[in-house]
Amino acid sequence: MVALEETVKKWVFFFYILDVNRNGILEHSDIELILKRAIETRKGLFDSLDERYLKFVALKNFDRLIMEAGKGKQRSITLLEWIRIIKQNNESKKKSFFIRWFSASAVRFMFDLCDHNRDGFIDFDEFELLYSIFGLNRSNIISAFKQLDENRDGRLSKSELYEAIGNFFSSSNATIGSHLFGKIDSMNEDYLNKILTV
Repeated sequence: MVALEETVKKWVFFFYILDVNRNGILEHSDIELILKRAIETRKGLFDSLDERYLKFVALKNFDRLIMEAGKGKQRSITLLEWIRIIKQNNESKKKSFFIRWFSASAVRFMFDLCDHNRDGFIDFDEFELLYSIFGLNRSNIISAFKQLDENRDGRLSKSELYEAIGNFFSSSNATIGSHLFGKIDSMNEDYLNKILTV
């Protein structure tokens, strides 16, 4: 795999997860495909109002991400631009505003997609749905859930997920948060090499 520092590698892996069509560019169509998967995976659980709300919030947050990237009116972001943003926001020792905002947005999005009974928690079935929606390798799903469930109540709170995601994105330690989205080495190496050498 292309040599990247650990913090950047984690963000690249998250980019890979979001880049559903694997073209090396995050764009509205990727977010819409994620939403389509969520709706198709749990047919009947989203009514048309839910669907419109999810799409509105997801695309609004995506547009904010584009704005934070300094892209102006462009509606996409490449992997190289993503890496530049991450490097800029990880220069200080404290979590940057961008990392805190992005972590909070990611948690809200996950809850909007998966917390179908709207109880403010994600149980194991809902967590499994998250893996399906993002096309993540499910081999470590039980281990991931157990590690995230810090108080051992059998469900994930927003604060547990926020803490885990914030640590994942801000830590240069490869092991911190490594259970969250599955193994980074499951990322397609050809995809990474091709995109980073453009």
